Amino acid sequence: MSEILEKLFHSKAEVKLLRLFLNNPNEGYIVSKAAKISKVNTAMARKEINNLAKIKFLTQRKRSGKTYYFANQNFVFYNELKKLIFKASPTSADRLASLAMKLGQVRFVLVSGVFLNSEKGKVDILIVGEHINKSKLKSFLSNTEAEVGKGINYVCMSTDEFRYRKGMFDKFVINIFESPHKILIDRMKKDI
Repeated sequence: MSEILEKLFHSKAEVKLLRLFLNNPNEGYIVSKAAKISKVNTAMARKEINNLAKIKFLTQRKRSGKTYYFANQNFVFYNELKKLIFKASPTSADRLASLAMKLGQVRFVLVSGVFLNSEKGKVDILIVGEHINKSKLKSFLSNTEAEVGKGINYVCMSTDEFRYRKGMFDKFVINIFESPHKILIDRMKKDI
């Protein structure tokens, strides 16, 4: 679905920046910060932000000699654009699962919240397994946040901790399963 948006709009950079501003409507970004968060070349980000400002999707405010850009929530097509951008999942479930499997001995992955365009979940991704590589996890989260346009709330647990907390009806774990969610990897089905 994300590929459709990239063709509908004229670049992947524009889609990433739209997601960033739509997911954080009250946040202001200077061009370099928006580029860094979205993992877009600064020159490309400047071009796209200028285009979005020209059509009045973005407003500008000067602070301390810097120009900050904000989503214009009064933009004529703001709600329609938000629905369109959020309807197209920022990253496919298969891609997320494939990337998550490279983090270590992953046994279980569940997505919620931002991945399902829902505000209800407290956690966007739950990863259960052993020997999760912290630098790979940091890179995975950073790249995924750039695609999504929003910080990701995540939890990593060992298999034993997950089993224990699930078995004890831990409120936090139960809340994750009661919120809208999708299981991407389940290599411990009989245990859950």
